[in-house]
Amino acid sequence: MVERARRKSSRSREEQRRREKQRRQGEYRRQEVRKRRERIRRRKRKKRRMRFLVSLVCWLLVFTAALGGVYMLLPAMCVRAEVTVEAGSPCPGLEDLLRWESGTAELLSGLSEDMELDQVTDHEVVIRVYGREVTSTLHVEDTVAPEVVTKDLTIYAGKEVSAEDFIEEITDATATTVQFEQEPDCGTDGVHEVSLLVTDGGGNVTKKEASLEVTVDTEAPVISGVEDLTVPVGGSISYKKGITVTDNIDEEVELTVDASAVDLEKAGDYEVVYKAVDMAGNETTAAAVVHVEPVSVDNITEDLVNAEADKILASLFGDQSLSEYDKAKKIYNWCHERIAYFDGTPKTNWVQGAYRGLVERKGDCYVYAMTAKCLLTRAGIKNMDIEKIPTPTTMHYWNLIDIGEGWHHFDTCRRVDGSTFFYKTDAELMAYSNSHDGTHNYDRSRYPDIIP
Repeated sequence: MVERARRKSSRSREEQRRREKQRRQGEYRRQEVRKRRERIRRRKRKKRRMRFLVSLVCWLLVFTAALGGVYMLLPAMCVRAEVTVEAGSPCPGLEDLLRWESGTAELLSGLSEDMELDQVTDHEVVIRVYGREVTSTLHVEDTVAPEVVTKDLTIYAGKEVSAEDFIEEITDATATTVQFEQEPDCGTDGVHEVSLLVTDGGGNVTKKEASLEVTVDTEAPVISGVEDLTVPVGGSISYKKGITVTDNIDEEVELTVDASAVDLEKAGDYEVVYKAVDMAGNETTAAAVVHVEPVSVDNITEDLVNAEADKILASLFGDQSLSEYDKAKKIYNWCHERIAYFDGTPKTNWVQGAYRGLVERKGDCYVYAMTAKCLLTRAGIKNMDIEKIPTPTTMHYWNLIDIGEGWHHFDTCRRVDGSTFFYKTDAELMAYSNSHDGTHNYDRSRYPDIIP
């Protein structure tokens, strides 16, 4: 009995242990299931968070891109890409180039209030809006044809006319050009119809009519001032000097001179013929006689005197390379030694005075001074005339020269006492003058300072 009870008790304990074990195993399995389910829920929650974060990032990216697009496109959307205006219209303002008003808009370049829209062209306009620079193009077009007022013309046959000559007035916003539809006949007598084409900068053309009356010119030009001429042998003539040609039509008529019969190297009388022809072919001629006379003091010219002086200088200087001083000395000696003193020659024409000294080789102080003047000038030596303060009974002429050392006296006239006055200072000449009754007393206010 006891044994059965013990066995029964033992089985009961084993059964309890088994049940406890099963219970623990069941609890463990339930815990594992709960843990597995919790892990699944955590993974699901993590996935949902990740999907949310990804969606959020995507939306942020989309929003950022949208903002960037707005930033990039808004200024361009605000500014009109192109604006077209008619030539001659007032220059558009900034507001005319915007689609909507913006307080940030600022005109940078391309437009100004005083800009005239008088050419068919495109202007690039730069505008800053919303912090960015945007370019717009202003097209200037001309769609209105010119308004033209013409006038009729009357011309003489052969005279040329231009299309512009028929225009009285043109009204257009742009520059215009005028041309003939067909060149008019300007050589046939009568009234001719002329068609004019006026084109503006936009290519718009206005056609207008005018009349051209052509008449024949039968009036010849008039030659005035033709008269006989006198010239010394070897001299020269300006045939057209003092000659004028007038015409009833032409403002300028060419004058031709036929002097082929004139021989300036031989004394005699020769004919010279003047001829003028106008555009219509009307011709006028006039004749004059050229008297070529032997050279004399009465007909001598400056050119002939200079030519004679050049011959003398060539004989004095030759091919030598002389200083200004040496040239002046040779000129002084030639005048002093080659010209004989002859009192009473006229003192009103320096060319005649020089001729008397260079050719006739005689004369008074005036002849000496004028001969020296001619030779010094042709030799390139700076000089000027000087004269004594005249007295009731005497007067005297001589020269001043400057060869780079200041003005000096240069008196080539022969004196009875044999005195010479080459390159003298003022003190040297005045010493002689004061001891010889003021032979060279001069008015210092009329001349430059002379080396004392």
